[in-house]
Amino acid sequence: MSVNSGDRKHGKMEVLVAAKSLAAYTIKICCNGNWFPIQYNNAITQKLIDCATNIFICCWTANNIRVDESAEKLKRRNDLQGDAIRDCNNLLALMQIAQEVFHLTTNRIKYWGEKTLYVRTLIGKWRDSDSKRLSL
Repeated sequence: MSVNSGDRKHGKMEVLVAAKSLAAYTIKICCNGNWFPIQYNNAITQKLIDCATNIFICCWTANNIRVDESAEKLKRRNDLQGDAIRDCNNLLALMQIAQEVFHLTTNRIKYWGEKTLYVRTLIGKWRDSDSKRLSL
């Protein structure tokens, strides 16, 4: 018996898959010289890539913290989740700059932004779940 999509819970693994997909997509489009000319690499392109990959790394690292009775581990995991959420916000801001500088289409920014918002939402739900489950 299958579960309705609205009733499904988002697991940590879904967060990691979505964050990895966002990072890979960001790298692919930023390395496309037709969209992002090489002369802008140090100005903004590398910042976009760093931000997106950092979202995945923070999620990966947080997921690998084995939470037990240690308040320090709980805080570290929560901090990493918060860093990933902030980087999602930063990525959205950098996208706005990139759209203007590189004249990116609204559809491209919309798709990229939706991927970012989806990851941010999943991280937030994961963090909230941890808070409820672990009494942060």
